[in-house]
Amino acid sequence: MKKRIFAAMLTAAVVFAAAGCGNSQTEPVTESAAAATTQEASPEVAAELEWQNDPTAYLSGITAADYVELPADYASLTVEVEPAAEVSDEEVENKIYEVRESKRELQEVDGRTTVEDGDIVNIDYVGRIDGEEFAGGSDQGYDLTIGSGSFIDGFESGLIGHEVGETVTLELTFPENYSDTTKAGVAAEFDVTINSIQEYNIPELTHEFVADLGIMDEFGNAIASVDEFRTYVRNYLIESNESQYTQKLEEAIKNALAEKSTFKQEVPSAMVERVTESMVQELTTYAMQYGLDLKTLMQLAYGSTEEGYLDDIRAMASESVKRVIILKAIGDKEGLVMTDDQFQAELETAVNSASGYTSVSDVPREDVEAYREVLDRQAIMDFLKSKTKVVAPASDEGATGDTAAAAETEAAQ
Repeated sequence: MKKRIFAAMLTAAVVFAAAGCGNSQTEPVTESAAAATTQEASPEVAAELEWQNDPTAYLSGITAADYVELPADYASLTVEVEPAAEVSDEEVENKIYEVRESKRELQEVDGRTTVEDGDIVNIDYVGRIDGEEFAGGSDQGYDLTIGSGSFIDGFESGLIGHEVGETVTLELTFPENYSDTTKAGVAAEFDVTINSIQEYNIPELTHEFVADLGIMDEFGNAIASVDEFRTYVRNYLIESNESQYTQKLEEAIKNALAEKSTFKQEVPSAMVERVTESMVQELTTYAMQYGLDLKTLMQLAYGSTEEGYLDDIRAMASESVKRVIILKAIGDKEGLVMTDDQFQAELETAVNSASGYTSVSDVPREDVEAYREVLDRQAIMDFLKSKTKVVAPASDEGATGDTAAAAETEAAQ
């Protein structure tokens, strides 16, 4: 299957609030909680693809000025955006520790054989109900953190104080509200053999550790020393903060333009359907990463109703379309939109430098149009950022006119 070479599409960026999900108690079984809760995504919408043959599905098929009246001051906006955060030495060291921790390995504890709370113990266990082993109730070589609450009450605490090599018999009862109703309130017996007590070993920050990471700088040179790694991490954090600042600035500009612009007629329905379909695909993929389906994600993240979640996505798509039409109108007026010849040259360069396609003619029209829109939008946003004045938001205590004026800066582009 050919790979798409244009990842950037017309859809608006969507920010999700993290929603924590989990069971308070987990049966000591070999199935992971993730496997138990993950739902396979089902087709949420029978996509209507009539828009694919409608020229108004793409910005190249409309005259943006027919749809929107731009504000007179679109090239002299003032927006409030927090400056990019400074990077402290502490943040650099914290990020380095995160990298070291990600490379941690389990090793046996020396000089101690008695299980304590917080230990990671490697165990074999067999579970029985009425003397019979039950499915999912046994495992070998399982790494269990004592006190994690991963297993039913009494299992982990029942191992505290026992020795490596010892087999402990635990007589427990599944809780009344246990997720598997066939076991809720049922008595069970577990024979648990403690194989070892382990702890995580976090590698030291050494030249060898850095070299093993295999990191390259922007010039293709290997990062091989601790000092080089610290510089690399600092630059990474600086770039990350600047990227967040740029995203906030662009969003503030688009919000200001949306508030000041007036639409003369409804945006093209074909374009809304196109963006809706893309959003459904992206949101469904995101939902699957959290073991959810699209409907549940929309309910948790956006407060959608069971009946109205698709309408909410379509409304989001409509707002996205309005914003790109506004930008296209500005691009047309300022002569920032590429000519056909200019775009063709850009497209050929992209195809020649990407895998999956042998020629421009192989690229689906939807990808071609989306790529063109992305390139035009970048040029338009660069223009707007160069013209926009950025003011740091006033503090909670309030800022005087002089202080606000002093905080005003030209967007650095």
